[in-house]
Order: sequence, then C-alpha cells, then structure tokens
Amino acid sequence: MTHPKDDLDLFCVDCDLPVCLKCVMTKHKTHETQDLSDATERAMSQLYKDIERLQSCVGDVLKHVQLVTQEQQAVKDKHAALVANIRNRQATLKAAVDKYTDDALASLHNITTDITDTHKADLDRLQQNLQQLTKLQQRVQQAVDSGAGCELVTVAREMRCGRGSEEAVQKLTTKQMTTVCRPVLRFSATHDVTLERMRDYMGSAAKMEMAVSAPEVTVMEQFRCREDPDTDVCHVCPMPDGNVWVSYEPSMMREGATCEKFSADGEVVSTQKHDVRARITNAPLKNGESMHPTAKTGKIYTFAKRSEPQLSRFFRLDNNLTGQATVYTKKIVSENPLKIETAKASTVKCAAHRAFDVDASEQLFVVLEEAQAPDLQRTVRLYRRPQPDAIATYSPPVAPFQPSDVCFYTLGGHEVLLVADELNDAIHVVNVQDGRLSFARYLAPGCPLLVQPTALNTDTRGRLWIACRGGKILTCKPIA
Repeated sequence: MTHPKDDLDLFCVDCDLPVCLKCVMTKHKTHETQDLSDATERAMSQLYKDIERLQSCVGDVLKHVQLVTQEQQAVKDKHAALVANIRNRQATLKAAVDKYTDDALASLHNITTDITDTHKADLDRLQQNLQQLTKLQQRVQQAVDSGAGCELVTVAREMRCGRGSEEAVQKLTTKQMTTVCRPVLRFSATHDVTLERMRDYMGSAAKMEMAVSAPEVTVMEQFRCREDPDTDVCHVCPMPDGNVWVSYEPSMMREGATCEKFSADGEVVSTQKHDVRARITNAPLKNGESMHPTAKTGKIYTFAKRSEPQLSRFFRLDNNLTGQATVYTKKIVSENPLKIETAKASTVKCAAHRAFDVDASEQLFVVLEEAQAPDLQRTVRLYRRPQPDAIATYSPPVAPFQPSDVCFYTLGGHEVLLVADELNDAIHVVNVQDGRLSFARYLAPGCPLLVQPTALNTDTRGRLWIACRGGKILTCKPIA
C-alpha cells in the first residue's frame, strides 16, 4: 500500500516496517506496533554501533592489507638477498674454478716447458754431433777425391785412432732418445661427488612457512664485522663497556687472530689469538684471558654466563672428546688480582659440542652437540644435574634443521630456550617444561634481517645479540 510520508507515524514490529494508522486498522491489525519515533531512535542507536563495527572491520582489513603488503615486500627483499647470496656463491665457485684452472694451466705450462726444454737441449746436442759427423764425412771425401798420398795416410790415421775412430763416432751417435714424455691431466674420477658438493654449496630454494604471531621483539642491525658474504661468525660476546667480541670459524681467521673486538659502531678495537667462545658479559673481569677457552689438543672449553646482577658466577663445559664432558661452576671471588673458585658441577655423557647454556635455576643446561655419524646432524639435548644422561632431545618442526647456537632468554616474563637455525633463517623459541623441550613459535618470524643466524648471546641490559653469516650483527629488544 502506498502512503504519504507524513502519514507514516507508526512502526510494525512484526513486519519491521513503518506504517500508517489505516494500515494498522486493516493489514497489520493483529501485529505489534510502536511509535515510529521510538523505532527510529532505536534504529539510530543500532546504526551507530554498526558504523563502529564496520569501522573496526575496515581497520582490521586495512591492517591485513598492510601486513600482506609488507610481507610481499619482505619476500621481494628476501628474494633479492637470496639472489645475491646465490650469485656470491657462484662467484666463489667461479673464483675457485678460475684459480684451479689457472693452477692447472700453470702446471701444464711448466711441465710442457720442462719437456720442450729437454727436447731443445737434445736437439742442440744432436745438431752439434751432426755437424761434427758431417765435417768428418766431408774431410774423408775430400781426401779420397784428392788422391794425395800424404793426405790419404793422414786422414786414414784420424779415422783409425783419431776423431773418426769407431769409438769417437760411437759417442756422437749412441745418445739417442730412449723414452718419450707427454703432459697428462690427472683428476679425480669421482667427479659426480665433486659436482654434488658444488650443488650442495650452491643450495636449492625451499619454502619456509612460519606462523604469524604478535611481535615480541624489535630487531635492529648494529654493525657488520665483515663484508665477505661467507663470513662464519661462531660467537658474539657483548661487554658492559659497549664493546663486542666476535670470533670466527678457523677458516675465517684474519692474520692468525681468532677473535676481534669491535666498538658499538663497528670499528675494530683489537684482535686476539684466543677464541671468545664464552657466553660472558661480566664487568668485574679485567683479565679477559680467563674467559677464553684454553687451546689444548683434544679439549673443547665453552663458557656460559648467569644473569645475576654481579655476574660473578659462570659455568664451563669441558669436553675431552671421549663421549664424556664435565660442567664446572666457577665463582669470581676477587677482581684485583683476579681469583676464581672452581667447583665440579656434574659429569654428562656428551659428544663434541659447539655451544651450551645454563638456565636461571642453574639446574638445567642445554648442549648443542656437533654432528656425529651416522646421522651427521647437530643435536640439541637437555640435561639436569647431577644426572649424566640427557633427559630430552629437541625435535624441531622443520627438516632439515641446522642449529648453530643455543641461549636461554626471558620473553614475556618467562624463560625460554632460543635455538638459532642457520639453515632456515630462523630462531626457534622452545619451551623448557617438565624436563621436555617443545617448539613454541619462531622469534620475529619473517624478519628480513634474520638471515642464517649463527650465534646468540645476551648482555647486561637484557638485549639479545644475534650474529648472522656474512658478518651482520643484530640486537633484539623485547617489546614492552
């Protein structure tokens, strides 16, 4: 029914429509009706709520648009970084191939030159012998042609007991070639293994999926300790004075120094021939020598700090490579002169290790063991003193998995274990509870700065330090 607008002063609740008085008396006679002004006020209130709801939904979608856009850019940036990484690896292989090619060509040139020099010496000698034999032949022919008695007798004497004698002529003709030489190329017949290793070094692309989570930390780049993309940082050790010790794998040592000290802005302060494998950030220690592992054959010494205010207690894991290691508790009792008390903590069954750390209770410690045959995989194991056997082994959510360092860290008021995964550009956040190690999430998933993390550490300010392959040094700070 068509009504003039001014006549619509009622609202049918059952039909959810404005109506006039005539409609109420006829078509909507049995329906519940209300004053239109009341329905309008109620509708206005609801629409305001709908506007807020839609605005919230629009804001959520815009956030998702921003997130996907940022992720899209991050993927592009990571693609570019990986392209550069692959190209750098190609350049490394090409440089190695060029060097080996130059070496092979140089050795071929030297061998060929040696053979040809021998040939030249032989030819010079043979030419001289030929010249002597030719002259002797001409002299005999001239004597015969002249027919002079004296000349014939003289030449005959020379041919009998002089330079034309059988013995003298034999010397000019017996030094003939008895062997031949050829340059040859010797190489490994197992070229397929070599090519496979080259392929492994170049790597292959894979999709690494990480669940999106609320940001826990802010990640910042502090400095670069090296510009070489193959720089392998094995330990990073921030000090309270603002300087940072960095140590490298043996193949990366610079002029025999196993570690370098950098200022906060990345300037080299000093170098040492001791490997800073310690997770130590304590101010009282003036004599840094005691914080470095002693270089002894068949020994691996690694240090782990405790986060107490004075930082006067730390732990040392000694591994004699016999399948048994010892964790020592060390306490600094005096700074000047430096005095350290040592107490045996526990003995554990542990293979050669790369790193370890102790939790805040000082009862649990985690060890990153080096790859062992036959699986050739590094392993993260949890121990509880004084038990010698591991109580848990970490099972990552992704395979293959290449842990490079471990570190206890406090996130959201809870202590967790961080495991650097060099292969997957990730840091695993692992829950340590009831003697178990369980994956919780990834730290800063998808962060473009986290590329092949190789070392973890904390400083006295509660920041997490991360070293990445290629020499990039990062810091993480929890978001309040």
